[in-house]
Amino acid sequence: VDEAHCVSQWGQDFRPSYLKIPEFVRTLPIRPVIGAFTATATREVREDIIRMLELSDPHVAVTGFDRKNLYFEVRHDKDKYRSIRDYLLAHPDSSGVIYCATRKNVEEVCDRLLADGFRATRYHAGLSDEERHANQEAFTYDDAPIMVATNAFGMGIDKSNVRFVLHYNMPKNMESYYQEAGRAGRDGQPARCTLLYSGTDVRTIRFFIDKEREADNGLPADVKAEAARKAEERLKYMTFYSTTQHCLRGFLLQYFGEAAPKKCGNCSCCLAAEQEAQLQVEYARCRAAQSADRL
Repeated sequence: VDEAHCVSQWGQDFRPSYLKIPEFVRTLPIRPVIGAFTATATREVREDIIRMLELSDPHVAVTGFDRKNLYFEVRHDKDKYRSIRDYLLAHPDSSGVIYCATRKNVEEVCDRLLADGFRATRYHAGLSDEERHANQEAFTYDDAPIMVATNAFGMGIDKSNVRFVLHYNMPKNMESYYQEAGRAGRDGQPARCTLLYSGTDVRTIRFFIDKEREADNGLPADVKAEAARKAEERLKYMTFYSTTQHCLRGFLLQYFGEAAPKKCGNCSCCLAAEQEAQLQVEYARCRAAQSADRL
């Protein structure tokens, strides 16, 4: 069972169809050995996977979430496109992914990048299968090293030289963010994961949560209400991450249940704190020098 977190309402992408897997397994003449795999699962999700898939005394392997080569950054810039353009201009030979929350954002950002002379392409569910395949090939082979996409892009992608993942919009939860950001730096070399946050992102995600709750997907009303509540809970943590002044890597690791440093030295919050400390030292030196001059 791949993407096994989809079986859990605690998971970031709960799919009711996954609940039919145990029923299918029970129809088989002999129960096979079952393995369940996912890239991001909290303790609650792991417990749900074991229970929902009826796994008997399973071997649970968690490889760890800390990837030290990734630099994490959150920016609150008003002009998000300008932030993206400035980064790309400063790193002209880099390949990476720019994730957007909606197809409309993908089209707008990709069109502006092309107009500004960048080799970019796009990917979302509204494109034909042929165009999605062609655009993915162009990205894979660096004919178009910049991919602008919704979260429909990424499954099965293993491009080693992705130097950046920029999020034009805040994802709906920490699991989605870490899975998408984790597509950077798979060759072990330094890579940048930047989230461009604004308050409107929260309203957009809440709109999608309400839309899902109102969808006619065959689930009872109480089940949909509970799924919406958990989605709101995950959104809360994603918002905390986007606005914290503490170590971003530490926040991520704590969320996934791992020991975390107070300062990692490789995220925007830690570097900002170091710069502030250096400024305080320089300020103290200047004040001391001024006092000595007066004496």
